[in-house]
Amino acid sequence: MSMNKTMSVWRSGHVFGLLFLLGALLLTACGNGSQAQGSSGGPITITLAGPNQWNSSGKSFGPAWDTAVQQFEKLNPNVKVKITVLPLSNFSQIEATQLASGSAPDLIFNQTSYKPYQVTPLDSYLQQPNPYAPEKPHWMDWFDSRAYNQTTSSAADGHLYWVPLNLVSVGLFVNQDLFKKAGVDFPIKTYSDWETALKKFKAAGITPMAMDNSQIGIAWPVGSILNQMMNKYYNDFNWYDASGKPGSYSTLTNKDLVRAIKTGKLNASLPEVVETLKLAKDMYSTGATPNWSGIKGLSGAGVNLDDFLAGRAAMAWGVNFGAAEVSKATFKVGSMGFPTITSDTTPLSTGAPAQFGVTAGGTSYMIPSTVKGDHLKYAVRFLQFMTAPKYAQDWITATTGVPSVSGVTAPSVISGFSEGAWGESPKSNGYSLQGLSPQQGQDYTQIMQGYLLGTTSLSATQSKLDASWKSAADYQIQQNPSWGNESWAK
Repeated sequence: MSMNKTMSVWRSGHVFGLLFLLGALLLTACGNGSQAQGSSGGPITITLAGPNQWNSSGKSFGPAWDTAVQQFEKLNPNVKVKITVLPLSNFSQIEATQLASGSAPDLIFNQTSYKPYQVTPLDSYLQQPNPYAPEKPHWMDWFDSRAYNQTTSSAADGHLYWVPLNLVSVGLFVNQDLFKKAGVDFPIKTYSDWETALKKFKAAGITPMAMDNSQIGIAWPVGSILNQMMNKYYNDFNWYDASGKPGSYSTLTNKDLVRAIKTGKLNASLPEVVETLKLAKDMYSTGATPNWSGIKGLSGAGVNLDDFLAGRAAMAWGVNFGAAEVSKATFKVGSMGFPTITSDTTPLSTGAPAQFGVTAGGTSYMIPSTVKGDHLKYAVRFLQFMTAPKYAQDWITATTGVPSVSGVTAPSVISGFSEGAWGESPKSNGYSLQGLSPQQGQDYTQIMQGYLLGTTSLSATQSKLDASWKSAADYQIQQNPSWGNESWAK
């Protein structure tokens, strides 16, 4: 599973509950909503439908959205915006059905199955100025190119069909009061300092890192180490561009990783993989919540946030959308990325900074191809309005989002999740190794838990990882039949 897809599942499956609405009623409501309210010069009603990512209401996305809509309507007096909340459990199926039947609303959440002819290409609009932010020559110029660009965000036909209103980022929530109590400087910059900090927290009677048995409790911390340790192999494994054609790209693609596995160059016996396993085991043994494997991970917002909010843990892994939950804390909360592993920790370090990356797996919308005339005009305008810095800032702040455009600042409680090198995509893309299998990381989680708990030896863990990666590579080739035509895939 790609990071984008993983994020959408975390957010959709765990973080934000919804009151489920009857599918038939929703289909009717959304289908009718695309019609103008009046046929004699009355206001035009632009309809938007998607899952609720901010609260448990089945009727409203919340005050921040209401305010944004009111601002847009004030700027466009002849336009009304109607939002329909779709059930979290089956919004994707509802949207796919609407697109196929031609009854989709004017703006639709992009995490659904669709064919290019069913949605409107936005390239021409993105190459024109944003009327709400004309300071740059092209609307596209405003977007954070780390997460949204023509190369990685376009469909197979090369067109851009959706626009991100915010981004997704991962990092560590920090209890700054406990940092001060233990005498630990914030933020922690190097892994050597990290190891020292874990010992200081324990000496002060503080659990360093909140942990539970969730998949993200393994994927994020271990992936952050593996991303760094695998940097050495970037040039050797980098065979394809972002579209899968021979060439190169700024980060290793899934196809690069699959090729490296199939040719035997990427395996669990590599010194850097072994070092990753050893560092991870020491980190969990020294820093994780005692008996973490028995704590059920229930939230995609973060890892064991209950212990963190109770003031028992100094740090907790989280996603930016978890800021709403963390806002309940009675202590000062900060955020930071994972520290950089240097030669002070291991001679295998390349010295490259810790990276995780921001992605466009958050709130993104597209316009069905059935939307025409003024409805198309104002659907585009609404997307432009929501990504204009002047109007986006209040919405981003209120929803604790990571901005998708420049000129907008992330709330301080999550600013560390996207700042500097940590907000850049890792060159090695080692994190993606955990999600290539058809089990979407569940097998990797089980393998790693056995090793971290000491119930599986290092050699047995290596064998299991190799078997899992080989199986995942074969699965990826099955899912991408054209790869099978290349000699290494035979």
